Amino acid sequence: MINDINEQSREDIYFDTLKGVLLYHNTLSEYPLHWHNEVELILILSGNLKIKFHNDMQSMIECSKGDVVLIAPGTLHEYLSGSPDGEKLILLFDIGGYSQVSSLVPLLKTLPPFVHVRHKDHSNECTRLHGYFDEIDKLYGESDEFLQISVYSLVTLILAKIGSMHIGDAPMPVEVIDNRHKNIDKIVLVTNYIDSHRSEELTVEQLADLAGFSKFHFERMFKSCMGITCYQYITKRRIIMAKELLGDTDLSVMDIALHSGFSSLSTFNRVFKDVNGCSPSEFRKLYRTGADI
Repeated sequence: MINDINEQSREDIYFDTLKGVLLYHNTLSEYPLHWHNEVELILILSGNLKIKFHNDMQSMIECSKGDVVLIAPGTLHEYLSGSPDGEKLILLFDIGGYSQVSSLVPLLKTLPPFVHVRHKDHSNECTRLHGYFDEIDKLYGESDEFLQISVYSLVTLILAKIGSMHIGDAPMPVEVIDNRHKNIDKIVLVTNYIDSHRSEELTVEQLADLAGFSKFHFERMFKSCMGITCYQYITKRRIIMAKELLGDTDLSVMDIALHSGFSSLSTFNRVFKDVNGCSPSEFRKLYRTGADI
């Protein structure tokens, strides 16, 4: 499914078995930055998983076996390194296409970007949610239209249960949600531009113009979505590029500094060591000896 993530980090979901519902077992411990229009429900079957949310002050949750996670549509997120053999049951549901099934749709729009139901804190609720997931897993792929309706009903029960557990949370106005989704598009546009031009000179003013905002508003919005400043993000992406060049090419450290967008070797050495705890030359030597870095 990674191949279905476009240059705006949007993942297009294809419902090849059941219209509006996609269910699959997943063992990937990492998954790149993405978002989609569907609500995502995750049941951790084994191992653990870290999920980072970029449009909620860079929140990160650590999920354990038995936990259930709801990710709202339009939420920019990624899976970080978790258990290499951990298994997840992932369900994607197009709530927009099923407003006739339940009155939950307007209520779901008031939920936060994500809800993490921890098994250790809500064992009874999680047991019930697991039962719903199990029933969907058994019915998924059946051609009987009555069984398909059962799947939709079970998904609705999951959403209703998670929603009712957060009924006391402060609702988020619809206009705030709409603005948040628009901001995500702008931020993704900028981050893609940074990745394509990180070897060039980049300024916050230039990127703010690209997004169509004032420098002040852009800086606030960027940090709100990504959890770090725009300058820190540029530096982070340049260091990642430098590490790739150090490991995979024989370019000199000076050439790599310039290719990665650093104006001087001294600045590159200082920033690289601050981030990685070693100099670029030391990193290259460790990388090529297979040491943990």
